[in-house]
Amino acid sequence: MRLLRFTIVTAILSVTLCSAHAAVNAADTSFQIVESVPVATIYGQPGVPRTQKAWIDMLRRARHSIDIAAFYISNKPGESLAPVIDTLVASAKAGVRVRILLDRTFLRESESSIKPLRGVPNLEIRVLPVDSLTGGVLHAKYFIVDGRSVFVGSQNWDWRALDQIHEIGARIDNRRFARTFEGVFNFDWRIAGHPDLPAAEKVAVTPPNFAPVTEGDPIILHDDSGSPIVAFPAFSPPSLVPRWVTHEQPALVRFIESARDTLRIQVMTLSGFMDYGPKGYWPALDNALRDAAARGVRVEIIVADWALREPMQAYLESLAVLPNITVKFSTLPPAPEGFIPYARVEHCKYAVADRDRSFIGTGNWSWSYFNTTIDASVFISGRGPAETLTKIFERDWDGPYVTRLEAGRTYSPPKIR
Repeated sequence: MRLLRFTIVTAILSVTLCSAHAAVNAADTSFQIVESVPVATIYGQPGVPRTQKAWIDMLRRARHSIDIAAFYISNKPGESLAPVIDTLVASAKAGVRVRILLDRTFLRESESSIKPLRGVPNLEIRVLPVDSLTGGVLHAKYFIVDGRSVFVGSQNWDWRALDQIHEIGARIDNRRFARTFEGVFNFDWRIAGHPDLPAAEKVAVTPPNFAPVTEGDPIILHDDSGSPIVAFPAFSPPSLVPRWVTHEQPALVRFIESARDTLRIQVMTLSGFMDYGPKGYWPALDNALRDAAARGVRVEIIVADWALREPMQAYLESLAVLPNITVKFSTLPPAPEGFIPYARVEHCKYAVADRDRSFIGTGNWSWSYFNTTIDASVFISGRGPAETLTKIFERDWDGPYVTRLEAGRTYSPPKIR
């Protein structure tokens, strides 16, 4: 039934795309993939914007508001994030209202970087105690400009995330899409000011004063070529988002179930074992992946070498032994200047089903990221984004940094810090 629903919605949308293309101004409804490329690597899809340039361009366009949900902020003088922070501060001083929402658990990682921001006019910082509310963290990485543009992706506000880590994000220019993200941000911003979960649950059922973008009511955007695509956002966890948005885990399961021929996944870590929080087995995505392989879908998975810790390594091997599933792990070469802590890693969180459906998210693929942790994503139907992400995936899949995971072998996780 769920797969039938997905198929029917996709079919109806595809019929309406051509007529809608003429009626919508592509400049106001654009979608763009954005990539962070580690220096001295083979990565970097031609024609795909780089993160620093995209962020600065979006921030410079702000006239009224900038709202940022960030896991943490780690700035370093002279590195790639510094010009972004300078642009943010300049916007606030010019009268743009800036709100920054940070995670409490990782606040120590942000303190030195946000200290210069405290006291900047028009800039306010709140800290969300997700750990005491659900046991998770604020792991989302998105920001909204003027209630009309959104960036969402794997990129943390970390200098390393711009040119020392491989990342994938999306820039969406659409007022309705942005208002949907704004509604979620405002909900969490309110909780940060008054961290009362029962009170928040009452607010969560209040309907919005606009039509949010959801899986059942998506929007039509235009990719870089001007071709129409269909998109909707999804959010986690269910307890810390308004009830009127699409929840991420069931939408991702339906996405996997929709695959007919191929399913390509690149994510830092993936596990069917519950790690952070309660222990046990997480069947949702695991069953969907195994079922896809059983019905003949070719499943290709790239994880980071950070995923080689146990029991995650054993879980990945349990996938790799199945017909139609291949798992590879990626080990990026060190930076030219030497070892950099918490860097030189595949941090992307995206997937491509067949040749026309894509997913770009902020969370890793394990239970806590969908059920206790704040994350966000965008689902896209359209050949343009799928082709771009497939090219990015294949550059890695066929490149020099990956190793095929083989059952029965033991692999050592890398030095991280």
